[in-house]
Amino acid sequence: MPHSALKPVANTFSGVQSRVTGHVAPGFEPVVQAFAAPIQARAALGAACTIYHRGEKVVDLQGGWKEKSRTEGWDDRTAALVYSLTKGLTGMAAAVAVSRGLFSYDEPVADVWPEFAAHGKGRMTIGEALSEQGGLAAIDFKLTLDNMGDEEAICAAIAAQKPNWKPGEHSGNHAYSLGWIASELIHRRDPQGRRLGRFFAEEVAGPLGVDVFLGLPDTFNRDRLARIEGFHMQDLFIRHTTMPWPLTFAMCLPGTLAFRTLNNPLILEGPGALDCEEFWRIGQGGAGGIASSAGLAAIYQAFAEGGEKLGITPEVMDYLKRGHAHPKKGLRDEVLTADMYYSLGFEKPFDEWEFARTRSAFGSFAVGGSLAFADPDDEVAYAWITNTLGTGKWDDPREKIVRDAFYRCLETIA
Repeated sequence: MPHSALKPVANTFSGVQSRVTGHVAPGFEPVVQAFAAPIQARAALGAACTIYHRGEKVVDLQGGWKEKSRTEGWDDRTAALVYSLTKGLTGMAAAVAVSRGLFSYDEPVADVWPEFAAHGKGRMTIGEALSEQGGLAAIDFKLTLDNMGDEEAICAAIAAQKPNWKPGEHSGNHAYSLGWIASELIHRRDPQGRRLGRFFAEEVAGPLGVDVFLGLPDTFNRDRLARIEGFHMQDLFIRHTTMPWPLTFAMCLPGTLAFRTLNNPLILEGPGALDCEEFWRIGQGGAGGIASSAGLAAIYQAFAEGGEKLGITPEVMDYLKRGHAHPKKGLRDEVLTADMYYSLGFEKPFDEWEFARTRSAFGSFAVGGSLAFADPDDEVAYAWITNTLGTGKWDDPREKIVRDAFYRCLETIA
């Protein structure tokens, strides 16, 4: 049944620290309490959540603060660095490119990018590369904030590199490299020669009119940004939650695949070090997106309703819902040391992580706990983001209580 109009949230929570604003549709009021809980408990400095169901926005909440001084509240214009939620945005841009006929998921990367064939990578398909099966998680190019915008040099290094494993046999978190691979593919086939950031702006975010950026423009008011409260490596031990212990140790041991993938260029500074003007401008396609929760949910809503607004073909939509083939040797992530199902720039539900009610869903989670996804069969688009990075893997408890409350509401109103 259709939802009634959104109604404003009354900020009835005790204490100024738990300020929550926004709107919910009738029947979804319990989501407000769940959303406010971690802000009341000071487990999150600030957060935002936007959810669509059956084409209608049913939740749009903001709470807490944009920065540590707690002088400016998170409001409906606030955006933030969203780390690996960026991968889903890159997956969307790639889906648009495939729908436009620039390349196909089954096409070898080397057909588009001949230099990529070095060291036995010639048969790797674009679908494998975008599904993080290509063995290019850790790249040999030494990254710095000064050179991360030099896509030509980085992509040349990626093309020349020997893969970390035999492509197609395993998968592993391509923390940064996924974005550069997708960008080079688009650049080489796009008639205008656009790279990922411009292509995304003009073909995805622009047509939908949303506050989502791969490369923050000069015209964007920086005062609208929530600043990240990060963590350092020692916090992974002191505040250990759901992150696998093997990964926690591996991230701190130079030479391991996890260290080489996740600490290039962070070293031991932690992901909060990327929340700076230099990185915002780059628009790095694996971790550099800037977005509001409303913008993220609106883009995923375009996919939840079939993708027609962006010209996504039924064949591409079916592929996103079905998912790319699993790696030959199983779902164990060679970087994160736990199972994960990567598919065409997104993550998909699987036995160990059913983040949505149907297997048609696709989205991405990020370091620190944020999550955004579309579930076309269930007609849901969801985004929860925060500026306080947690130290777990997926199902951050601050986010999961919100998602669980939403799905309980769906069960009640259905």
